[in-house]
Parts: sequence; structure tokens; C-alpha cells
Amino acid sequence: MGTIEMVISETSTDDGVIQILIFDEDKGWPESLDDAWKMVTIPVKNGIAKKSILDVPAGNYAITVFHDQDEDGEIRKNKIGYPLDGFGFSNNPSLIFGVPSFAKCSKKVNPGKTTVFEISLR
Repeated sequence: MGTIEMVISETSTDDGVIQILIFDEDKGWPESLDDAWKMVTIPVKNGIAKKSILDVPAGNYAITVFHDQDEDGEIRKNKIGYPLDGFGFSNNPSLIFGVPSFAKCSKKVNPGKTTVFEISLR
């Protein structure tokens, strides 16, 4: 088993929480609560949210996050579907061509090791 350490930065305020979905496969990526391997909610402190997940089976994982300032559990979007809340993906990929794939956002978690996912909100 390995460990995932998440560091989410660039929050606009300490209000609310960071909602996190961790996926271990591309099924349902990036929004399906039912297909996510794990869902985590963490507070923001001084513009940063941190969390470690222990006992993670070896494999590839990708993370999607959003800053849920009003703590309603839903990401606010504009009329064309672009998020109004701060959001991000593991590996901080370019969004020029739309939502990045699971493969672009994934990292390997190895047994006995800590894999750090640093995510900057947009």
C-alpha cells in the first residue's frame, strides 16, 4: 500500500472547503461521484488545503478538485458549462482542448511510497 499526499493551492479565500474526487480508472472521470475511488472534503487554511490518504492500493490515480465556497457540494457553472468555482486537476494540465483525460492527470502510486499531488486551482 502507498500514500497519496495532496496539496491544493491558489484558493481565492479560506471560506468553504475543497471537494476532491480521486479516480483509479477513467470510468466516470472527472465528475462521477459513483465511479470515484474516494471522495474527500478538506478545509482551506491560509490559501492551502492539505490531506494525506494512507493505505492506497498500488496503481494509477487522478484527482479532480473544486473550491466549494458555499459548501453545497456542487460546482457552480456558467451558461456554457465553465466552472465559476476554483477547480483543478492533478498534474495541472492545459485546458486549451477541454477537460483533460484521466491519463494526462494520473500518477502512479507505488507500495511503501508517498506520491505527492500538487494542484493549483484555476
